[in-house]
Amino acid sequence: MAGALPRPKRASTKSQPEVAPEEVLHTDTDRSRDILDWEPASMWWLHTVDSAFRPKGRNWPLIWAYIIEGGGSTKTTSATSMAVTAALDGFPGVVFDLDSNMSATTVLGYDETALKGKKTAIDLLYGRATLDEVALPARYRIGDGDDPEEDFEPIENLRVVPSSPAMAGADLAIAENADRNDWFAEILRSYDGFDTVFYVDFPASYGKMPCSVLRMLDEEDSVIPSIKADPKAVKLVKRLTDELERVRDKERGSRSVPGRPTLKHLILTGTSPLTWKDQVAARRATAAAEAMYSSVLLPYIRYSADAEKIYEDGVPLPILLPDSVVSVDYRKVMGRLDVDGLSGDCECW
Repeated sequence: MAGALPRPKRASTKSQPEVAPEEVLHTDTDRSRDILDWEPASMWWLHTVDSAFRPKGRNWPLIWAYIIEGGGSTKTTSATSMAVTAALDGFPGVVFDLDSNMSATTVLGYDETALKGKKTAIDLLYGRATLDEVALPARYRIGDGDDPEEDFEPIENLRVVPSSPAMAGADLAIAENADRNDWFAEILRSYDGFDTVFYVDFPASYGKMPCSVLRMLDEEDSVIPSIKADPKAVKLVKRLTDELERVRDKERGSRSVPGRPTLKHLILTGTSPLTWKDQVAARRATAAAEAMYSSVLLPYIRYSADAEKIYEDGVPLPILLPDSVVSVDYRKVMGRLDVDGLSGDCECW
């Protein structure tokens, strides 16, 4: 189905029965594991691209857009965790880091020092480089130095379009040169590859640059806000749907761009917190999200102190702590995307 990830065939597993969320409230580990039975027939991307990843016969992959107006909303954690989870299962993808704070870039193995002399997302926006010239093999840190061989391990099937502080001027660049409004369209139309999903991590704003990307989304693509289980964060989703409607109105009738960004999924993170004060807020937020967005809610991402390590250690959670409740929950999210059809035609406005 459109927007979903068809999974490899699974062999039988000796995993322990899954523990109910209430029973693991005070632990950060979950030992349930899947065993993948890799068969040659499942390695379809070596030969062709499944039509599920090319809606309406277009040449570029599905686009999953992680956007919400609000800092610290867990967009980067969700984008990188989902991308790495899919990559580890053998589904190639690209993470586009369009935020000048470079969070996704750092998590996937690159800082400003490592990027010296390399092209970044701002070069794509200005048309100074192609996607293949900018995208770098995703990696994660295993040592304290900067040696690519000794201090990093690659993440197979995943690339990252690194950001830079210069992306803070992306809106101005488009305002000064209207042709740059088509920068993302140019990337998509010239794409020739085998990736299954483009994961786009946005800044916490709805400026010209985010709009230049959102206008290229069709209904088969997915806008995926990732928010903390907090009532204030839930209220931000309405502002996002208003912005998506504005983009759809502006592009309605256009033949040059799809212009139909659709909120298809909602990720609620930090549920089941440990302290009573936070529990009250999380429960209120969860109830509000269920009342307004039940049709698009994905499995909840439970609270875990481990989640903070993604920024402390700069390593994706599915690699750093594969047995943490957060990593387990993101695997459930990816499983839901390919079996329950939540990527159907749902519009939340």
